[in-house]
Amino acid sequence: MRVFKNYFKIAMAHKVAIILYTLIFLAILSFSTKSDKNAFYTNVRPNIYLKDEAKTDLSKGLYDYLDKKAVIKKMDEDLVEDKLFYQIISASLVIPKDFDQTRKVNFKQAPDDMYGMAVKEHVNQYLSQVDAYEKVGFATNEAIKYTNKDLAKQVDVKIKSKIDLAKEDNSVFYFNFINYLILAQVLLIVSTIVSVYKKKSLAMRNAVSPMPRARMNLELILGHISTGLIVWALYILLFVILYKYDFSAAHINLMMVNSLVFTISVVTMAVFISSLISNENTIQGVMQVVSLGSSFLCGAFVPQALLSKTALTLGKIFPSYYYIKNNEMVLENPSFGTILPNIGIMLAFSLVFILISMGMKTKVKDKIS
Repeated sequence: MRVFKNYFKIAMAHKVAIILYTLIFLAILSFSTKSDKNAFYTNVRPNIYLKDEAKTDLSKGLYDYLDKKAVIKKMDEDLVEDKLFYQIISASLVIPKDFDQTRKVNFKQAPDDMYGMAVKEHVNQYLSQVDAYEKVGFATNEAIKYTNKDLAKQVDVKIKSKIDLAKEDNSVFYFNFINYLILAQVLLIVSTIVSVYKKKSLAMRNAVSPMPRARMNLELILGHISTGLIVWALYILLFVILYKYDFSAAHINLMMVNSLVFTISVVTMAVFISSLISNENTIQGVMQVVSLGSSFLCGAFVPQALLSKTALTLGKIFPSYYYIKNNEMVLENPSFGTILPNIGIMLAFSLVFILISMGMKTKVKDKIS
């Protein structure tokens, strides 16, 4: 097993880069799991300047409503522009004397402040509600009364589901993200090994060595397979430790099977790319483009539902698309039949990669001969 042992000696020479990927992943995972999982919405009350020059029932009603939705700051009117510019307040509102007739408020918003627009929407909402009551025959005082009553109501929204959404999102995030890690690490190791053995001087020495070529190739293949399995097992073990894996969770079991098949396709892809390119530096660049590019296009970092049709169409040329698609589908229907079609596609990718790699290997042999 000389070639097999040498395989991992070469791999260990790149241990810093390999470990770095894992450490970065753990850091990202730590931030994501510690993020606020509170399912309740908390309203933000921005600071505003509000002056009521009209002093009517309608203007007072609007003033009181905005006082609940924002923090009204008292200040010299001459300082308002400066406060807006430095974003100390989000908006400035002046209710003019002819407000009851015009139903318009003098509104100014702080530059690039998202809360200012929310304040404007509150004003529009209040006036629209009053106007709606007046149009059906209510007097202004009655319209204000019913508007205040309507807008004071609070609706509690609860999601009823048999699935623990926070937990499920974490598991999907984990398995989707390791798409990039498996790609990056397996491609790095396999491509490095293949490029070393493709060097002309080493290839010629191996050609005249007493070791049969078939055994040499077999040990290289075993090395590739072992690399994929080790990387896959590492991230499955991390998942079990970090998420306290429940072995009865069918959807997670299916994600694990799905990730194993994906790892196989990644190993064959790495050999395929390495067989096309001989320059080691070029291979490294291509591997980075493939791992990052396919991860972005296929939904490893952003859910596929948020990606454009163009991105998803381009992503279909990579096994990653079908791997991530399976991860998202098993949440709705956790059965092996759900992921089987896409598993078949990933295995078909593997077969194509193997056949092309074998063809390229034959050409390399002819060149050496």
